[in-house]
Amino acid sequence: MSYLVLARKYRPASFDELQGQGHITKILKQAIEGGRIAHAFLFCGPRGIGKTSCARILAKSLNCQNGPTLKPCGTCSACQEIAKGNSFDVIEIDGASNRGIDEIRALRENVKFAPTYGRYKIYIVDEVHMLTTEAFNALLKTLEEPPEHVIFIFATTEAHKVPATILSRCQRFDFKRIALEVISANLKDISKKEGIKVDEEALFAIAKAAGGSMRDALGILDQLSALGGKGVAAEDVFSMLGMVEMEWLFALTDALVDRDCPKAISVLNGIIDAGKDLKQLGKDLTEHFRHMMIAKIGGPQLNDLIDYPKNVKERLALQAQKISIGGILKAIELFIEAQETSRVMETMRMPLEVALAKIALIQPPAVGAVATSGAAPAAAPVITTTAQATTASSSVKSQPQVKAASTTPRTTVAATAEIEIGLSDIQQRWNALTHEVSRRKMSLATYLQDANPHIFKDGVLTVGFLKEHHFAKESLEIKDNLALVEKIFSEKLGKTIRIALKVINESIPKEDQPVVRDALHMFGGKIVKEWHNEAQ
Repeated sequence: MSYLVLARKYRPASFDELQGQGHITKILKQAIEGGRIAHAFLFCGPRGIGKTSCARILAKSLNCQNGPTLKPCGTCSACQEIAKGNSFDVIEIDGASNRGIDEIRALRENVKFAPTYGRYKIYIVDEVHMLTTEAFNALLKTLEEPPEHVIFIFATTEAHKVPATILSRCQRFDFKRIALEVISANLKDISKKEGIKVDEEALFAIAKAAGGSMRDALGILDQLSALGGKGVAAEDVFSMLGMVEMEWLFALTDALVDRDCPKAISVLNGIIDAGKDLKQLGKDLTEHFRHMMIAKIGGPQLNDLIDYPKNVKERLALQAQKISIGGILKAIELFIEAQETSRVMETMRMPLEVALAKIALIQPPAVGAVATSGAAPAAAPVITTTAQATTASSSVKSQPQVKAASTTPRTTVAATAEIEIGLSDIQQRWNALTHEVSRRKMSLATYLQDANPHIFKDGVLTVGFLKEHHFAKESLEIKDNLALVEKIFSEKLGKTIRIALKVINESIPKEDQPVVRDALHMFGGKIVKEWHNEAQ
């Protein structure tokens, strides 16, 4: 007897065996028990999650000699013929290869005939969205008023392509991707029955690679079962599928969080030498930082959104504590950008290296600037991004009297004679200040638009944010962002400015700020919209 692949050998034969679709089987069971069987069903969802299997189970439940029943016997001629796919009363049609109007016309003629021996004549149409518009139109009347002995079960992976006129005539059931834990448990049970030695980590890796599809998971296990007595380890799964091991992701992320660019590039090179797929690495890194974002934002409350075992979730939470939410979001943005760039360059290595370098080397600009004589600053050199280099270059030209570099972590600009300013001066010039920031980095200006100058004392400007603007505050707290804002404010105000960010309970209404209040009073106007303005 020829070998039967696991996906076919362990295909669900009853509603109870159908994994991960309890929300659907519950309704179908109640419908069968109550004798309320619809004449048309539409099963929607991704591939390999049980749509066609569920259609066959429903057909067996209705046509079994003991039926209608929730547990088909599986031994009668009706059950066996349906399972083999050669039943005269249960006709399976591939919508992709029988998509024309002629095929549907033939179907319309055949539905008139009574079933051979079963209670119903059941038509299962797979990938129904592939039917042509003419074929759908030809099916409409029959679908709306079919003979009492006819039931249609449509299955599709792309429900949005099914015409609304067809959807309105069907009972729709949306199948879910199967949870990672459910797939892993089912694989464990099947591997025991088949005598395949698989460690827990390998089961998890297979389930993860399957992406919610039980059929894909069984296909991978089937392929790995050739290892026989050696047993299947996680490394075998990673090697076969070109996946990147979890330890690689944690090691690479640790290097980025520690801002150790040489180590990050070295880890990347090790991944390349191991023969891993760099496109997959880009996706895995994006997902890894997405998990860190979830852990950072929601903590234990959002743990269910991360498809990993408990110990991995704990490691992610610890790693997320070492980086700000702004840093995580920036990394995700850069990884997505690298994947888009790779399509143009037809290589993933250099875009990924650039992304890693940008993340690891995002530092405050080199502290201080060049002295009047043009001598090099005393501080150790700091590698900066292109945007920072441009900013530093322009600031050197506009500030020829700047002091030599110091070791303080914040950028300071010293003028030959600092002028006296107060909070009201800064409030009046706030739009001009944010406009100047927008010319250097638009995102920072956007964050500042959610803030107000709150307190100014001893050269320290406290900028206040409402609680709902915590994301803007955290984004500005990134060292290089805060340093750039301090530098621009110092240049525009002619005074060394340090900035502190604070969450406040209430902001100062624009109408109550002196300069705005006077303007509104003079012209009898009201504020309609506010944005950057370089009037000052």
